[in-house]
Amino acid sequence: MICFLDLGTSKVSGLLIDDSSTSTIHAFSSIETSGVKKGSIINISTTASSISKCLRNIEQQSGFKIKEVLVSVSGEEVSSTNSVGQAAISEKEVSARDIENALNMSSTLKIPNDKTLLYVVPNSFLIDGQDNINDPLGMNGIKLEARSHLIHCSKNTKDNIKKCLKVSSSGIGIRKYFYSQLGVAHSVLTDYQKKLGVCVLDIGAGTTDISVYQNGSITFSKVLPYAGDYITEIIASALDIQSSDAEAIKKKYGSAFSDNINDEMLNISVENGKKSISRKALAGLIENSMSKILRHCLNSLEENNLLNNISNGIVITGGSANMEGMVKLGEKLTNLKVKIGIPKYNLPQKSDNLLKPENSAILGITKFYALEQDKEFTFNQSKGIIARVLEWIRTEL
Repeated sequence: MICFLDLGTSKVSGLLIDDSSTSTIHAFSSIETSGVKKGSIINISTTASSISKCLRNIEQQSGFKIKEVLVSVSGEEVSSTNSVGQAAISEKEVSARDIENALNMSSTLKIPNDKTLLYVVPNSFLIDGQDNINDPLGMNGIKLEARSHLIHCSKNTKDNIKKCLKVSSSGIGIRKYFYSQLGVAHSVLTDYQKKLGVCVLDIGAGTTDISVYQNGSITFSKVLPYAGDYITEIIASALDIQSSDAEAIKKKYGSAFSDNINDEMLNISVENGKKSISRKALAGLIENSMSKILRHCLNSLEENNLLNNISNGIVITGGSANMEGMVKLGEKLTNLKVKIGIPKYNLPQKSDNLLKPENSAILGITKFYALEQDKEFTFNQSKGIIARVLEWIRTEL
């Protein structure tokens, strides 16, 4: 059995599947949390309590004792960059070890001092200057170059997650960390979309994750600290009500596109009495707030010259994708094709009740993990930069 844990801003989700070629879900749990803000842990004990409830639910559903978890992370402390590494082809024919060496070398530079490497995504390879090679294994040559996408996170992120696991459930270890967006792509995108060029916006509660796929792999990723909670706070401030009331109003009556919304008055019971607002005015608040989030995303794409490289448009997923009018607003602002990303690809069996945008990351990470297990090489994250450089020097001698 394999247990995945996804730490979001508003909830902690856990998924248990069996370790077989046709993976099947045996348990799922999602617990609200207030210990995470913008994807970063701000309260160890609160987050630990949510994790403990989540894992306990999974154990009760399955009758399986969890000993370790695979953790899917995101948050504003996650960042990325593209890099190139090279290695000598040892036997004049590219081996799995040569690929590993080139990828290890691609990660030796460009990592900020306060960050730790989370994952290396191979984009393409070059052999003796020949470009656009997706799978160099077995090809002849002298020098192999690897172009990769490096994803790193704050050093404190992993330490705080470990502390939460230690506080929540003694004896449960962490087998591996994953970047959640690598899972999202497997559940909401087709290979055709990733090849032609597509942008995924995972708009959750605390953060918006931007990922761009070109030629089949991720080439750009960024996390913005604005998402559903930002909209909730705008509503709370405008109506002078509690955030919890504003969140409930947003989910029940909200729309991200106000043009087609009527002037029906909403008389809403809140903690301190009643409030009145027209549904159109509420939609206006939401549209203005969501427009700011989407414009930030567009600015990031424009700054990196990516707007002309996403011919398949934008796929919006995450909890905020459930908002009525998201497609219309997205198309109005971007002039691109916009779709809602509902998990529908590469899913484990018995996932029918989980096919919602907010579950795209944890469902997709099961496929990502399976592909990782099938690789003939793995990126050795435990080796330091000096060790990787020395290894490369040995291959050059």
